Amino acid sequence: MKIFRILQIMSLIGVLIPMGCSDFLEKKSQDEVIVTTVSDFDEFLLGSGYVTYVQYTNLYFLDDDIEYYESEYYDELSDVMASYGFQSWQPDMWESEEVIRTNWETYTSTYSRIMGVNAVLDGIDKARGEIEARDQVKAEALALRGYYYFMLVSTFGEPYNYNKKALGVPLKLSADIDENGMPRNTVEEVYMQIVEDLRESSALFEKYPKRRGNYRINLPTVNILLSRVYLHMERWDSVIVAANKAIQYSEGLTDYTKFSGSNFFMCSYDHSEVEWIYGVGVNIQFFGPSADLLSRYDKNDCRPGMWFDMGEYSTNRLLKKDYDWMSGSATPVNTVRISEAYLNRAEAYVQKGMTGEALADLNEVRCNRITGYTNIENVPANLLEEVRLERRLELCFDEQRWFDLRRYGMPSITHRYRYRKSDPWVIYTLREKDPLYTLPLPNEAIRNNVRLEQNASAYEPKRSGVEE
Repeated sequence: MKIFRILQIMSLIGVLIPMGCSDFLEKKSQDEVIVTTVSDFDEFLLGSGYVTYVQYTNLYFLDDDIEYYESEYYDELSDVMASYGFQSWQPDMWESEEVIRTNWETYTSTYSRIMGVNAVLDGIDKARGEIEARDQVKAEALALRGYYYFMLVSTFGEPYNYNKKALGVPLKLSADIDENGMPRNTVEEVYMQIVEDLRESSALFEKYPKRRGNYRINLPTVNILLSRVYLHMERWDSVIVAANKAIQYSEGLTDYTKFSGSNFFMCSYDHSEVEWIYGVGVNIQFFGPSADLLSRYDKNDCRPGMWFDMGEYSTNRLLKKDYDWMSGSATPVNTVRISEAYLNRAEAYVQKGMTGEALADLNEVRCNRITGYTNIENVPANLLEEVRLERRLELCFDEQRWFDLRRYGMPSITHRYRYRKSDPWVIYTLREKDPLYTLPLPNEAIRNNVRLEQNASAYEPKRSGVEE
């Protein structure tokens, strides 16, 4: 019989976070619960390990795919206030009251999910129940931990292909209490753990028939994530192997050209390409796809009309996230789709000089997105740029663009910002290889873990914009 103390489940690298306990847990005292069966662990993982309240909305405000819209604007909007530190790449981006109030501080919330996952992994091997069900829970938990650590190290560590020996994030791999806090592991060490977790997860999933639906991670999802991680590591052969497995077990791309009109929301398992739906709904008012992003779509591309509400008086243009105005939320709203596997593999093929195979993958994605598309027969000289462009068009607002800009060499980008309609536009610039491409750690995390070393970006001067 495995007993977990609530304090152990709540603890995370020197930070204590209140967490609710599911009703299924049998309370034995004020601070003890008993989790004994596979079913118990499964329910615990769903409530304390899955992406139920962690959101990475702040990532969208950092990259070049989003911009501010003024339709139906009124002064002093909370969304505009909360996004300021991210849009202008301020070293204190986590510290504003608006960010704290909107729960956009992702470091602490991600570690709280990791603690839930670790609690499951600490006890699942001894849980009572069917072997297949136990393997399923363990595979999901390992995949979630890999996903979370990828999000953390890609946010708070330097890009792997730029400096893998730089400080990443602390690797916490059990639910035990660590009273003295933990130091940061290197970016390379974190990536090695991510790969280990995802590969073990994939092996467990592969023992049984594929499952899909119910907002749970499955075999194709794990291998899409694994191909994503290998892409950032520039391990091209491994990208191809993982992407091949994802595509092998998938149900194929969804043909967008067979749909008509708008309000095509991807967050549905009715679409063959959707393998995992996850995350939380958030209403990002008065922001939408940038003019630069929209200009890159072919005139016959179905995606803009299906994904983005570009009406004159729309205040929520990121309908790719399927925000429900009636209920005030849309949970879950993010997807992992098989199209990413094609694009990850295409980029790896280009890097290996396998241009014919890369072009075939690129054509496959485009023919399912562009009405009347004619396959490109001859390999273009700029095939890598073409693949990366298609990646931008397909995966915008999918937690990818900011991380891609980092691995592409951290180019300079600019944002226009103003808080009130009466204010002048101010232009902020993120320089090439700017220190703010690696985000500072939140001050609260530093205060609660004396061994946590801050990033250099936290000591950058406050960013000042230039009036347009």
